[in-house]
Amino acid sequence: MGVVDEVKERIDVVEFISSYVPLKKAGRTYKGLCPFHAEKTPSFVVFPHTQTWHCFGACGTGGDVFSFLMQREGLSFSEALEQLARRAGVALTPPTAESEATNKRREKLLEMHATAARYFHHLLCQSAEGAVAKAYLAERSIDSQTVERFQLGYALDAWDGLKSHLLDRGYSEAEQLEGGLLVSKEESGRSYDRFRHRLIVPIRDRQGRVIAFGARVLKADDVPKYLNSPQTPLFDKGRTLFGLDMAKQAIREADQAVIVEGYMDVLSAHQQGHSNVVAGMGTALTEEQLRQVKRLTKHFVLALDADTAGSEAALRGISTARQALDRSVEPVPTSQGLVLTEGRPDVDIRIATLPAGCDPDDILRETPEEWPGIVDQALPVVSFHMQAVAAQHDLETARGKSELVRAVSPLLREISDPVERAYYVDQLARLVKVDERVLLADLERPPAAPRRPAPGGAAGPVITQEERDAFGPEEYLLASILRDPGALVAAGEELTRLDCPGVSAADFRDTLNRQLFLMVSKPEGAVAQADPVLQSHLDFLRERGERPPVLSPHLLPAELVSRVLRLRDQILHEKLTDPRLVQREADETGDRQESVRYQSLVDSTRRRLGIVQQAIHKRSTTGRRREQEEREGLVRV
Repeated sequence: MGVVDEVKERIDVVEFISSYVPLKKAGRTYKGLCPFHAEKTPSFVVFPHTQTWHCFGACGTGGDVFSFLMQREGLSFSEALEQLARRAGVALTPPTAESEATNKRREKLLEMHATAARYFHHLLCQSAEGAVAKAYLAERSIDSQTVERFQLGYALDAWDGLKSHLLDRGYSEAEQLEGGLLVSKEESGRSYDRFRHRLIVPIRDRQGRVIAFGARVLKADDVPKYLNSPQTPLFDKGRTLFGLDMAKQAIREADQAVIVEGYMDVLSAHQQGHSNVVAGMGTALTEEQLRQVKRLTKHFVLALDADTAGSEAALRGISTARQALDRSVEPVPTSQGLVLTEGRPDVDIRIATLPAGCDPDDILRETPEEWPGIVDQALPVVSFHMQAVAAQHDLETARGKSELVRAVSPLLREISDPVERAYYVDQLARLVKVDERVLLADLERPPAAPRRPAPGGAAGPVITQEERDAFGPEEYLLASILRDPGALVAAGEELTRLDCPGVSAADFRDTLNRQLFLMVSKPEGAVAQADPVLQSHLDFLRERGERPPVLSPHLLPAELVSRVLRLRDQILHEKLTDPRLVQREADETGDRQESVRYQSLVDSTRRRLGIVQQAIHKRSTTGRRREQEEREGLVRV
């Protein structure tokens, strides 16, 4: 996690902006009068689930906590970073030679995993050996679009298939061992492929970069059934959710995340159009996994296998979620606006009950029409917890009844609403066949004092190495502009011919990338004045942009146009979410005028999206084929 991301994670945008602007809660958002222009009707909206803000009035501006402070106080990025870092308690230390070396090593491992994923995928789709994996996928009703989208692959039934492929492409044996792709035999010291004759499922981080692999057996007698990459500098299974990179937008739009157990569950769900589904990594849910999802939504549904192990996993997930999420500090709206904070439960966790003997993949393959109902009918935590624990005890005995009450009481004590608590007490009384007054008296007793945590046990999750070495579409654009500034001018001319504006800061969502683009668009002297964080990012992009494969100068402008259009397509799709959300809230409150106003914004965004998609279509005609073939000839599979 980079210093900018760490600052943004530690500062809640609602709490921060409310120190400048009186905000009032409106459904899932907070509204107030825009501080950047005079208005009488609130058009300034803050979105807690995305940690962003937007003015839907005359300004039309928006962004994150950095852009708000810079615009509000007239600060440079460096000054805003210093202020916010101080507020968040984050130290701004310049990069050391050791950290730079670590970043380069991490970048090499990411490139190696991307190469391995392409290799496995090629074997599945193009080789005769991959037929057995294709047959398995067909048996599981996984179609070719899902295979392509998730880049599924096949590992040869050989000891050194991947090893030889990667050695030929410049990745050493030591690097393959560090990345978990090889296993070393202690007796001989020789190494061999970790994954052999298995279906390969690439595991990606939130940014969509391959960081590990999951592999399923294709022979009935092979064990284990599923084999994952070990922990590496890239991969920590306790901090990773499978499918989150592809699910995050759908989770925001649905305002709900469905968490399942296995890869096949996710593949089947996404194939059926339920793209808000992610999976753990074969273990109980962790605090970090749940915190990642909480940044997107506060509504969780655990849809685990319908067996004893699944119920136990669900109970562990509930316990983890309560510890990790239910004690966060949230702003509390008052009649005067947002003026105070307090700790209180802020997530809705529900448990989906699946038919006996079924897992989510079974439902989605055999009776997919039942899936939405199963998710919609998910039980609240207390009800599920009560039923799951009751199934483990003999409620005909006094001991069984006592153990059930003891297990459920901590949850009941946390319910502050008297009506809600009475509802669950009534449920529990019916289960154990005990007078409600006895249960209420028991709940009134103070709970046993919790054990004190060990020294250091209260510390938050360990901050991981900064991930500024991500080299996605935005970074590619910047690196290309730095290498050949003339390509930006040529790309702008083609965009104009396509009725689209030239490349601008609005094409960059990442704070660092946006600020760096503004700087590199100025004379070279301005770049030299960059603060250490921006300068470090600039140095990385310059160095990374010189690595092969490097496109020839005459192809680069066209490639930049393609990248810009794809970025705009994604950004505009995401921009439809915010006005739709506030429009729905206006509809729910009966505010017809507000609803019409936001509908016009939705229509305007759709028109802009249509122009971008039309430009993409124009560039995808036959006349582009030769250029594409030339480009692909520069990239090895």
